[in-house]
Amino acid sequence: MNSRYSMLSSYDVIYEALLPKLTQCNLRESAAHFGLDTNSKGDIIIEFLKRNYLISNAGVTPVDGKPVNINNRSILIHYVLSQGIGDPVYSFKPLFRMTTVFSSGDTGKTSMMDAPLIKTFGNDVNKLAETIVKLGGKSERSREPNSRCWLLEVLPKIPVKIIFREADEDFPVEIQTQFDESAPEFLEFECLAFLCGCLVRALIKTAEYGTVDGWE
Repeated sequence: MNSRYSMLSSYDVIYEALLPKLTQCNLRESAAHFGLDTNSKGDIIIEFLKRNYLISNAGVTPVDGKPVNINNRSILIHYVLSQGIGDPVYSFKPLFRMTTVFSSGDTGKTSMMDAPLIKTFGNDVNKLAETIVKLGGKSERSREPNSRCWLLEVLPKIPVKIIFREADEDFPVEIQTQFDESAPEFLEFECLAFLCGCLVRALIKTAEYGTVDGWE
C-alpha cells in the first residue's frame, strides 16, 4: 500500500477516494441543482450544521479554517455529486425504517446512532433544545403526548426531525432522529447513516464546547 494511504484513517481514505469524482464535477450545475451559492470562481459555498464550507474541484474546506471532522467533508462531496430530484415531503421516519430489512415496523429499541444523544441530553431536555437551536433547528408542535420535537434542515432538501420522549413507568427517555422520507432520493442509506452520525456528533460537541465550531 502507498505509504501515504497507510497513515490515513479509513474515513480519510473514503474522502480521498471521492476527490477524483469531485474533480470531474461541474460545480455550477450542482449548485443550480440544489439552489446553492457559488463564488466568482464557480466554487460552491454551503452551510452545513451552521458552518460554512467551500467546495472546489480540489476538495472541501471550512471557510473559518478551524478543524472539522473528515466525515463532514465526505458527506458534502456525496451531496454535491447527487443527482436526486424533488422536494421534501415532510413525512419522517427513523433511518433504520428506510431500508427493506427494517421496513416492517419500529422495533421499539433505541437506535445505536441515537444512544449517545440520550447519554448526553436524556436528563436535560432544555440543554438539548438550546443546542438544536444553535445548529439552526426550530421547535415544532409535537403530535405525541409527553414529548417535544424540533425540525432542522441539515442540508438543503434534507430536513431532519429530532424527537424527545419523556420517560414514564414503562419506558425510559428516548431521543430519536428521523429523516424525511425523500432523503434516500438524494443520498444512499449508508451515506445518510454517516450524515446522522455527523449530526449527532455536532449536537454533542456543540453542547460540550458551547459553540458550533472549533472542534473535530
